[in-house]
Amino acid sequence: MRALAATGPLKGIRDWVIHRLVANYWSLPLVAVIAAPLVGTLVLWADRAFAGRWLFEHGITLLVAGDTAQDLAIAVVGVNVALLTLYWSVTLIVLTLATGNLGVRLVDRWLDKGLVRLSMAGLTFCLMFSIIVLMRVDPEAPLAQMPHFALTTMLALELVNIAMLGVAIHDLGRTMFVDRSIAHLGADAGSVAIPIIEGEPFDGEWQMTIPSRREGYIEGIDLAAIAEELGDDQGAVRFCAAPGQHVMEGEPLVRFATANPDEDCIYKAIPIGEFRSSVQSTVYQVRLLVEVAARALSPGINDFYSAIACADQLAAAISGNASLWVEDGKVAAWKDAPRFELPGQDFRGLFGAPLNHFRQAAADYPSVSIRTIDNYARLCALMAQQDCPAGLLRYLRQCAEELRDHAMANAEQEIDRRDIAEAFSQFDQPPSSLKRVA
Repeated sequence: MRALAATGPLKGIRDWVIHRLVANYWSLPLVAVIAAPLVGTLVLWADRAFAGRWLFEHGITLLVAGDTAQDLAIAVVGVNVALLTLYWSVTLIVLTLATGNLGVRLVDRWLDKGLVRLSMAGLTFCLMFSIIVLMRVDPEAPLAQMPHFALTTMLALELVNIAMLGVAIHDLGRTMFVDRSIAHLGADAGSVAIPIIEGEPFDGEWQMTIPSRREGYIEGIDLAAIAEELGDDQGAVRFCAAPGQHVMEGEPLVRFATANPDEDCIYKAIPIGEFRSSVQSTVYQVRLLVEVAARALSPGINDFYSAIACADQLAAAISGNASLWVEDGKVAAWKDAPRFELPGQDFRGLFGAPLNHFRQAAADYPSVSIRTIDNYARLCALMAQQDCPAGLLRYLRQCAEELRDHAMANAEQEIDRRDIAEAFSQFDQPPSSLKRVA
């Protein structure tokens, strides 16, 4: 899947289904529940066959009496129940507080964290394993016949589990640190997952149009699979909906100038989800940054420093995606197959609406508006030195102008309007390399 996804391309409906099965709190713990009886049976067999006897004969045992084995197993089971309950409680509390401050859509990102899922699976596995061992402990049996190897394994797993629990709770605690989440969003949004070039749009008649079978959001587009399906056909192909874009049933998905591909293959290459998610495109990460900023600027939270952090990360994301700029009258095309037109996957398709939404949220806060205007000016100075397209520099200046006018119209104090105008004045005093955008 060659989507605008910073975390890596999503390849077709198969990978989308796999992601849905993996990126959650239940799949890995479910595997642990299934694996624990199998591993427990294997350990108990090894204990009876040779391992338990060997440990006892060499004096490597944790037990001094049969009832001690039962007490130890009961204690470990109780500890595991307590740890699992604690971790679930802490997780729910942290996510509730964090989503209240940052936005509910960040939950989807936290579900992707391997450490969280691994910790949950480890706790679940140890609980099931210890229960199985407890079932095989006979307190009236001779000491030599106790499951020494199984009990030693259970205790070793418990030590590892407690250590991992400490790391996992520390990680969950850091989840509440808003700047950390914002920084991760900015890093993801600043990555370009699909190389595009500027091309001439096809102006002929389309021979075939494949419509959407359902309503939802485009999860991604497996361009490589579609190219393979088309074979030697070199006619133009236009993907009418970009990853992350909402489509209605019956709206066009793909148009073909000369090809007549198998529709089922095309539908498999363009999965459609019911809601926005982090696998859809970089535009999701950009819009999530704007959502966090807008929530931070709401009267109930009023955290303009978080909004400023979002503005800084948006600037970094803009810089990282400068190569996606396409001039007016041109169309974004896949670099590996320029006949594949990708409208909506260029710079303006990625940042146009989010930057307007950010302007609307920031206009009532002079401090955020000033910082954002300053970021636009810094971006122009940096990009001019890197020979970025003049159209992109003009676009960023226009965004700064619109924010300046909106913020000055909303400002209640003359001193705020003066500071906003002064921030924009950086565009009127650029280095010589910026004069072309004035």
